[in-house]
Amino acid sequence: EAGRDFLPVVGDGRRIVCTVGRFEASSSGYIDHLHVRMLADTGATLGLVDSAVLTRLGKTYYPLHPYEGRLSSSSGHALLIEGWTHLPIQLGSLELTLEVLVAGKLHIDAILGVDALGAFGALIDVANRSMLLQRPGETLPLGVEAIENTYLTTMAASVRLPPFGQALVVTNLIGEIHDGSAMLIEAVMNLPPALGVTRTLGIAKDKEVVMEICNASTEKYWVEKGTTIAAVSVVPDSAFNFEKKFP
Repeated sequence: EAGRDFLPVVGDGRRIVCTVGRFEASSSGYIDHLHVRMLADTGATLGLVDSAVLTRLGKTYYPLHPYEGRLSSSSGHALLIEGWTHLPIQLGSLELTLEVLVAGKLHIDAILGVDALGAFGALIDVANRSMLLQRPGETLPLGVEAIENTYLTTMAASVRLPPFGQALVVTNLIGEIHDGSAMLIEAVMNLPPALGVTRTLGIAKDKEVVMEICNASTEKYWVEKGTTIAAVSVVPDSAFNFEKKFP
């Protein structure tokens, strides 16, 4: 509701993007009384529903409002957004009618972004792999097991970045990993404020990963060889399997 203050979805400023620890942050719920699997994702601003859910609801030709924006998946590919509508979504005993985008291809029935999670007053407990719904006072379990291994990377060579400059750099992986593994690249904690790392997907080859870094300051910036620059998480093949179902 307008003017309602919501507590942070995850305590201590931690961010949940699809997984809680080694578990996919999914929960069962209902959309218009249809049982579905929904993913909690505080990296998503808007709620998403797979168009197949509308088909299962018998609303294949349900009129949708046009959506002019652009949304990307975690791999950076544009999502096919067919439009937006309002749907009744139920978590626990609480049902709310929310504005959602209808997407052509999702690997799960629905994704609950910060708007939907905030409306339910959801608090995610990482340690207990659960989600507390403050409004009805109910706790829901989260998760199907997901494999996730994280590695650190260091600069393979020193690089000088000009003011507001960017560069593609080669980094060395610390640890053993299979060649060709898909990896989610993110900056490590406590990097200097001037130094940024583009959050994207990459491929490991010969224990090296190429990534983009940038200098956010007005001064030139040296990044020395051996500097720990990013954390990379192995993305399981199952995360891409949904694309194989479509021609």
